[in-house]
Amino acid sequence: MDDNNGIALLVATAYRTKKNSYLLVASNLYKAQKIYSSLISFLSKDIVYLFPSDELIRAETIAQSHEMAAHRLFVLNEIMNKDNIIVVANLASATRYLPALSLFKEKTFILKKGQHYNLMEIRKKLIESNYTYVNKVDQSLQFALRGDVLDIFSVNNDYPVRIEFFDDEIESIRYFDLAKQTSISEIDEVTILPAGDILFSKNDKSKIIDKLYGALEKEQEILSLTRFEKLRETIDELVYTINEGQIDEKLYKYYGFLIDDHYSIFDYCQNYTKVLVDTISLDNSNEILQNDSQAYLEELYETSRALPRLEIYQDIHRLVDYRYHITTSSLIESPHAINFAVRNIPFQASKISDAMNIISSYLNDKYQVILSLNNKEHLSIIKQRLDSHKLKYQSVKDFDLLEKDKIGITSLNLSSGFALGDERIAYLTSAELFNEKVRTARFDNRFKEATILKSYEELEPGDFVVHEYQGIGQFVALETLETDGKHKDYLKIAYYGNEFLYVPLTQFQLVRKYLGKEGLSPRLSRLHSKDWENTKKKAKARVNDLAERLMHLYIERSKTKGFAFQEDDEFQRQFEEGFAYPLTEDQEKALEDIKRDMESEIPMDRLLCGDVGFGKTEVAFRAAFKAILSGKQVAILCPTTLLARQHYELACKRFEGFDVRIAILSRLITRAKQNKYIKEIKEGKTHLIIGTHRLLSKNVVFKDLGLLIIDEEQRFGVEQKERIKELKKNIDVLTLTATPIPRTLQISLIGVRSMSKIDTPPQDRMPIQTYVAPFRMDIAKELIEREIGRDGQVFFLHNNIATLYNRVSLLQKMMPEISIGVAHGKMDKDDIEDVMMRFYDGDIDVLVATSIIENGIDVPNANMIIVEDSENYGLSQLYQIKGRVGRSNRIAYAYLMYSPYKKLNEKAKKRLKALQDFTELGSGYKIAQRDLMIRGAGDILGPEQAGYIDSIGLDMYVKLLNDAIKEKIEGVIEKEEIEFNPVLNIDAYIPNTYARDSDKIELYQEILHCPSLEDLLYIKEKTRDVYGRLPKEVEMLFAKRNIDLLAREAQVVKLEEKNRFVEIILGESFIKIKGIGNILFESLIPYLAFVKISYANNVFKIQLDKRAKWIKDLENILKSLLEIQRHFVVREVS
Repeated sequence: MDDNNGIALLVATAYRTKKNSYLLVASNLYKAQKIYSSLISFLSKDIVYLFPSDELIRAETIAQSHEMAAHRLFVLNEIMNKDNIIVVANLASATRYLPALSLFKEKTFILKKGQHYNLMEIRKKLIESNYTYVNKVDQSLQFALRGDVLDIFSVNNDYPVRIEFFDDEIESIRYFDLAKQTSISEIDEVTILPAGDILFSKNDKSKIIDKLYGALEKEQEILSLTRFEKLRETIDELVYTINEGQIDEKLYKYYGFLIDDHYSIFDYCQNYTKVLVDTISLDNSNEILQNDSQAYLEELYETSRALPRLEIYQDIHRLVDYRYHITTSSLIESPHAINFAVRNIPFQASKISDAMNIISSYLNDKYQVILSLNNKEHLSIIKQRLDSHKLKYQSVKDFDLLEKDKIGITSLNLSSGFALGDERIAYLTSAELFNEKVRTARFDNRFKEATILKSYEELEPGDFVVHEYQGIGQFVALETLETDGKHKDYLKIAYYGNEFLYVPLTQFQLVRKYLGKEGLSPRLSRLHSKDWENTKKKAKARVNDLAERLMHLYIERSKTKGFAFQEDDEFQRQFEEGFAYPLTEDQEKALEDIKRDMESEIPMDRLLCGDVGFGKTEVAFRAAFKAILSGKQVAILCPTTLLARQHYELACKRFEGFDVRIAILSRLITRAKQNKYIKEIKEGKTHLIIGTHRLLSKNVVFKDLGLLIIDEEQRFGVEQKERIKELKKNIDVLTLTATPIPRTLQISLIGVRSMSKIDTPPQDRMPIQTYVAPFRMDIAKELIEREIGRDGQVFFLHNNIATLYNRVSLLQKMMPEISIGVAHGKMDKDDIEDVMMRFYDGDIDVLVATSIIENGIDVPNANMIIVEDSENYGLSQLYQIKGRVGRSNRIAYAYLMYSPYKKLNEKAKKRLKALQDFTELGSGYKIAQRDLMIRGAGDILGPEQAGYIDSIGLDMYVKLLNDAIKEKIEGVIEKEEIEFNPVLNIDAYIPNTYARDSDKIELYQEILHCPSLEDLLYIKEKTRDVYGRLPKEVEMLFAKRNIDLLAREAQVVKLEEKNRFVEIILGESFIKIKGIGNILFESLIPYLAFVKISYANNVFKIQLDKRAKWIKDLENILKSLLEIQRHFVVREVS
């Protein structure tokens, strides 16, 4: 038996018959993942666990994804705490060295509310357990310590925990939200797992350094002086990292050597039933792993980068004896072997009548047929067909067998069907009956992260900033200066000629982070010169022209009377229910916006932004169906032939059964067929037309076009854009883009251009495993062969046309049996498309290309990308290139390789590290935010604006645009309101002991620009939650802002602090209130002992004595005045 479904079915059936624990070992990760997927289809996710480890790449990675390590830790904990579970491992994870079970338990600890602990001891324990110490936790396997507040994110918890101490006692334990950093719920205790599976006991730790230097000493006699010195450097570096507590995957190759006793997953699963899947493949893989790892370690030793006699994998034959385990094989190897015949279904339906033929053929062969369908539309179609063929069916639960002469229907989520020949049972799925891939769920990613914290607006020393009146400078540091016993925090900004500007944080709104193209260093402005004003003037003039143009388009469009599409009916609901997956919240919201626009008489012009693979197409198809139901035609315009073909294939499947006639126009369609389509489009017989710019040809005439959907409009040429403009005039338009648009720009364009965003990735999407490593041809060869061995395809990026063909011939020489294609920008557009098409069809195994593949090619079977010289790419480029893979239900890999002969500068290192950190899908909105957003702004505003954006920074540009649009809409320039801030001589600031500089900037921003009393209360609670108890100075900062807001909302004319009292002046809004004298007197009765009220020159004056509690008194008096305003002014009006 060799089929993954067969093994999964066998184990699942045995498990259902008698609950037991099983450990399955497969030869590679791809196979283990397939078995795991099949098992969770038969059983459930809380019973089956994948224990993954990547197969070795023979390179020293400087960074790699954390998902697999996090998942292994999670599974080890489940093994220790749960009975009757099934663990699926691949050979690399099964033979990996693991810590002793007792050590893993020792490093796992529980913290309880009300108990006493030494906080510094916990900190030490976390570092020893491989946790990373950070300022704020934004992903699993990290901890943060701020005063008495300890945050930890252990992989066994869905949320990070916040533990607050009072002295040495735990006062509270709370789960908190990773993105918002605010507490969610309280708990009484929490279990903390170690953050790595390379663990040492206290006993080990004292021995390991001696062991390393002892082994080094032995080499002194063997090696030349140069090699020995180089090896000593390597070991010194290693010892330094161990002493610093930086134990990571780089140390793993020494782990087996450094620990006395060796353990593996088999020791954790001692009493489990072991199933060794396909022993022939296991033996082959074991041999390859052993040989490859030994060759790699010898190479490291030869180059003095490692000690000799190390081991990366244990030999599977040392760990298990095949005679005492269940083994499976694709061949019958002995007369005692049990033959379990599981066959794949050899048929695939291309239309619904074929599906019925497949069912009938199994029924005729006396099979019990079970239809496993969890797509509502497929289920409904099949039931109708079965009824019309008078075939009886019944619902069955899981593996229950049927009554005689009936067909069973179940909703098991199987990726493909299978037949049991001896038992005469056949399971058929959507894959066979509808020729549609079934996405089975993959493992829950235990490595969680939030990218919101690493905002592109976060300010760090060295960042360029734009001061509204002084221009572009460079942020140096945050400095606290003391004058007359009062502290104030300032931003220190460097300008041209080594001049400095100190900006009080109370004026932070005047400073914005400079956002320009990645790698672009702007020129620093001169203080006290006219240069900056002139630059701003030029930009302002261009911005005014743009605002004029945008407004003109908007006015023209709003005057045009369009078509109001009908509201949703039963057909629309049926079509929407036919989608196999629930929409994400963002998709729902976008669809709602689109439908509202379509139902109005003003023609829609909406932009839909969403990362690659986030479900823009499904939203567009629903809009298209709505238009077709109203009797209109729909056109989908694509920038490339391949994209048009992909949309066409998808549309044919999605609209099946709804009588929608679809046509495709591109250069690959024969002339005769094109003429037929053009005729039918003109006659209105075709409802949905998908095509490239061929759609824009003059001879393509629509009978009644109602909706135009444009995919990536910025990729069309000038001429095509003009033709699109003509088409757009009075029809609804929906434009799709994967380039993010800055939020500030979206707000500016409200009322001028409608936008919707899809930020949520689809469920169960695997993050791409990312590795950053030096480039070597032999490693590239190994990776390519491994991917092709699992029936995949590979993108290979070499961004230099001059040496591209040399690279291709070298690859072809090393791997003569594989088929290689080439694509680069100097090729003819049609030739590029042909190569892409052949790659998409699977005729090419490896596509060697320049960064031309950055955009719009979706090849679900390509799950590996190798990027050469990745240090030369911008973050946004790398992010988009990486997005080419990971589009199917397999683990995808991105290998970002840098030149080993080139010293990586800090910026390139940072860039590669950032990319590797952001393995989460959709994090491109944050990581490549800066560059992509500038590109997005250029796309939406026109490329000619790009230079102006660079000259003043994106934020300042958007501010000018915002002002210009407001002026055009409202006819006035809105003067920025200078907020009335009373000057109170209070020592209110954030001490260095309470928060770090970067946090202080954020806190000042939040507190000082807080718009309302309610918001201030929320910020105060959040600050207390995140940073712990507020010190007196921070309490004063909140009190000061509270007084500002109270004075403003209570409409106080003036509030001034004198030597011995504070004076509050009330103006007209109070005078108007009937009987205000008495009302004021009554309100202030509690304070009359230290308050004087007087009335002269049509104003009331309140003098408050500055006794010890005068700030609290002032807050209370202002609250009373606000109450008067709210109560009496409202009454007067009503």
